[in-house]
Amino acid sequence: MIRTPEDTTASLRTLVYAGRFTDKVSSAELPEGCKVLTDWDVLPYQLAALERATTLVVLDLFSFPFESMTRGQWDVPLVVTLPAGFDAPFLSAVFEEAVLGRLGFFDRVATADRDLWEELRLRYRWAGSQRIELHCSPPDEAAAKICGRLEEEAATPISSGEDYETIRYWRGRGDALASSAPQGAIHVAHHDPAFDKAVFRVQSEALGPQFVAARGARAEDVPFEVLEVGVGVGRWASKLDPANTRLTGLDVSESMIQAARADFPEGRFDLLEEDLLFPYAEESFDLAFTVSVLHHNPASAKRTLISEMWRVTRPGGRLMFLEDFVSEKRTPGSPVYPMSIGRFVDLVFEATAGRVVLEHVEALRYPHDPFFRGGLLSLSKVGTPQVW
Repeated sequence: MIRTPEDTTASLRTLVYAGRFTDKVSSAELPEGCKVLTDWDVLPYQLAALERATTLVVLDLFSFPFESMTRGQWDVPLVVTLPAGFDAPFLSAVFEEAVLGRLGFFDRVATADRDLWEELRLRYRWAGSQRIELHCSPPDEAAAKICGRLEEEAATPISSGEDYETIRYWRGRGDALASSAPQGAIHVAHHDPAFDKAVFRVQSEALGPQFVAARGARAEDVPFEVLEVGVGVGRWASKLDPANTRLTGLDVSESMIQAARADFPEGRFDLLEEDLLFPYAEESFDLAFTVSVLHHNPASAKRTLISEMWRVTRPGGRLMFLEDFVSEKRTPGSPVYPMSIGRFVDLVFEATAGRVVLEHVEALRYPHDPFFRGGLLSLSKVGTPQVW
């Protein structure tokens, strides 16, 4: 079971699997809260202990039992250290199914070989910020470097959210985290990294088929024009194939936009001004989507964003909203403006004058929740094209 933010803000716990290098790593000076695992510690019946970690660092890929991990254990963010002396084809052949092909935005890769990193990054569509650059190969020094980096990122100060105002808060959060700890720039609360990764997994499983459905039977050589509203540091770019998709992202944080540009140079990322009006012509995109963004905005801002998403989407194109839907009253200073699914649907119809058709609706329950908090709505835009 993934722990809730309330359970985990007091401390971070990093597990370091050393395998063949246990003797060397055990004597290394690692930050407090890091524990070295031996081969004995990762026997199948012992692996349940991984779920109490905030990060798992794997120094010895060749002997770690990835095949024995459960889904809950895969939700713990990984840092995998690429073994020296092997090229990208070899590592892909040996480790793609076991681990490399399963690494996502909240996982990291540690290596001193920049060329190797670039080849694997392009193959698996990793973000540039997922790399932890090593300047040394001894496993004890690598462990100290990785754990020190994780400790620094966890200590990055961010706003508490008091006297919350949407644009000011997210610009401040972007300034604090986008360059130093981009994986932490996404959620509002001080979440355990495993919490964030679990949420991302559930959202990915829901969105993936809907991205495919939105693309439809379009020929491979016809670009699929996609707009993400509230793109942040670009985590969803890794889920879209740049070979046949042109991603454009909007965000109110210049720092997050800069981070997204650095991580995903093949995309376009623009600043969203305070009026929330998009700098694009009508009917510019085949899909406009947003994930966990609208519920951080009051109703008036929600209406503007929905209206703009509808305006820039082509007739027959899709609008997708993945949000938290709850009906409780808002707590003063909270970064969330609660809204029930029924009220949200009414707001969508108001903002689009009813010119949408519901294509898909899905309730989402995250591993740490006892109830279905999230919801995904996919709608197609109705109308006659005005732009040819």
